[in-house]
Amino acid sequence: MLCYDGFRIIKIAGGIYSGYVVPNGVVEYQPGIKYRIEKKNAFDPTIIIRREPYHEDAIECEALLDAAEYDELFEHLTDADQLFIEFDAAESTLQFPVTTDKLPKLEDDSRSHRGRVKFTLKSVYMQLNPIDFNSIFGWGQSWGINFGY
Repeated sequence: MLCYDGFRIIKIAGGIYSGYVVPNGVVEYQPGIKYRIEKKNAFDPTIIIRREPYHEDAIECEALLDAAEYDELFEHLTDADQLFIEFDAAESTLQFPVTTDKLPKLEDDSRSHRGRVKFTLKSVYMQLNPIDFNSIFGWGQSWGINFGY
């Protein structure tokens, strides 16, 4: 499992792009490969035939948010036609199309405390075609701004 600091979540809803930046968050990325066709050889069952590989990656995110930021993040994750996550690795920026696997919980009913929220995203793809969101949002290298709200 790989661990990275800070991430950006981009949603596309109704053809409108909006971004949510979490500079104090942590991403744990675990890549995985699965196969659409997986069966045993008819003559030797110890041999497994695998065809049509695809990637199914698990991405666990954790961030320190107050109640208002939690509400924005929750809305951002649930009100989207498409979601993408971006985070900076040592040599490049990684970008994945994602779906929400587990939404963040906020334990406090009064919604008044600062706390850590965790949520899980799943990325299923055969080949990545990165989108240059820097040209859309004008992010460049700055991270401290929440775009789209």
